[in-house]
Amino acid sequence: MNRTNNCEIKYKMSQMKCLGCFFVCLFISILQSCKHDNLTMPVPNENIRPAADFIHNNYEMRLFDAALQKTGMTAELNGEGPFTVLVPNDLAFNEIGIFRPTDFDKMNKDSLRRIIAYHILPRRLYLRDIPSNSVDFRYATREGSELYASLGSLMPGATAPTNALFFSGAKAIRKDVVLSNGVLHVLNKLMKPQFEKNIQEWLSDKKEYMVFVAGLKKFGLWDQLAKKGPFTVFAPTNEALEKRGVTMSFLEGANPEQYIGEVLFGAYIMYDKHFFISDSQVFNIINSNGSYKYHLKDKVHYMEYFADEAYPTWKLSYNMRLRSNDMFNSIILADITYSVAARMDYLCSNGVVHDLDKGLVSPDQAIKKEENEK
Repeated sequence: MNRTNNCEIKYKMSQMKCLGCFFVCLFISILQSCKHDNLTMPVPNENIRPAADFIHNNYEMRLFDAALQKTGMTAELNGEGPFTVLVPNDLAFNEIGIFRPTDFDKMNKDSLRRIIAYHILPRRLYLRDIPSNSVDFRYATREGSELYASLGSLMPGATAPTNALFFSGAKAIRKDVVLSNGVLHVLNKLMKPQFEKNIQEWLSDKKEYMVFVAGLKKFGLWDQLAKKGPFTVFAPTNEALEKRGVTMSFLEGANPEQYIGEVLFGAYIMYDKHFFISDSQVFNIINSNGSYKYHLKDKVHYMEYFADEAYPTWKLSYNMRLRSNDMFNSIILADITYSVAARMDYLCSNGVVHDLDKGLVSPDQAIKKEENEK
């Protein structure tokens, strides 16, 4: 009996020794695997590339890469820098009809170079460098002119930042990509600077706005668009005005004394404002209200304007609602929404122009009334 007990005791002691050896070995192996790499100095990442090389090796940037090669700017962007490169992705170029590198052959090389240089800043500009909740903060570009940065950082009462960043109306959909000679942000559309052209000159060059231009001239609203401004103009196409009964033949026979020009054509002009469509989103983050309401120049008709990324496409669109006056029960004369991002945000020297494919006012809605009819 005692012999049996002794055997059991020896067997258990042997098991305990084995387990003890196992845990000692396990503990040693864990200690060996715990290398304190975080205590060493970080080694610079030699895989970080200069701007042009990084762009060349990213598939979503192949068209911007082609534009750099076309304009001879590749070597410059691989230089010392520092640079901030604002790269429209390929979808952004597709929206303006550019699908392959050879499409750039149709463009004037010098004009293309100016546009590409406008997308480059001669400095590093990270998200953290842009003032929080700022609208239209200016930065010098490699082209020589200035672009406008807007950052909607934090909504009232929010604890986490939104950090919606825009450059001259284009949204940064990827931010702070580190380069060896700067930083890169990816944009969802091409910025459209018109450089020295004022709004009057820009509209004059576009046949699709011929009726709008003729109407502005007819009703004495044209000359102001060559002045300092700023103005924000929602330019209706010829087809948009025709659907409202405004044509060249109508203008030829119309008597300006019978119509309120500030309504019939002035409804498309926002005075003393320099608005990119995306500014409304930034104001919504800053103030929880991105709308802008104002009286037209006749001091009676009332415009309600706002912009947002709307369901179901979640594409940025703007809305204009024109009322007969500012009373809650006033007549809605027009309620239009526009969402073609590629035809928004034409930056001129004295303001911004946005395309509009619907008219706001019919001639019969802008007829002057006698005092006893008001």
